[in-house]
Amino acid sequence: MFLFGHKQSKNPKPQKEKSGKEYEQMGRELEALYWSVHPNRGTFYRAAFLKGVLSGVGGVIGATVVIALLLWLLSLFDSVPLIGGFVDTIKHTIEGGSPTQ
Repeated sequence: MFLFGHKQSKNPKPQKEKSGKEYEQMGRELEALYWSVHPNRGTFYRAAFLKGVLSGVGGVIGATVVIALLLWLLSLFDSVPLIGGFVDTIKHTIEGGSPTQ
C-alpha cells in the first residue's frame, strides 16, 4: 500500500534503544537549531508579542465584518421569522422611539 508516495513495509525495522549520550547529543543539536532560528531572546519575545496583538486585532476586525454583513443581510428582509419581534424592539430602541408604539 502506498501512503503519500512511500511504500509501507509490513514489518518495520526495530530500532535500537538510544543511550543517554545519544539523547544528550540530540538535545544539544535541537537547542542549536532553535537558537539558529531565534538568535536573540528579545527579538523572539517581541515577535511573539506582536503576533499575539495582531491575531487579537484580526479576530476583532473579522468578527466585526461578519456581524456587519449578517446585519446587512437581515436588513434586506421586511420581517425576520422567529426573531422578528426581538429585532423590531431593537430597531425601535435604536431609532429613539419606545418599543411599544
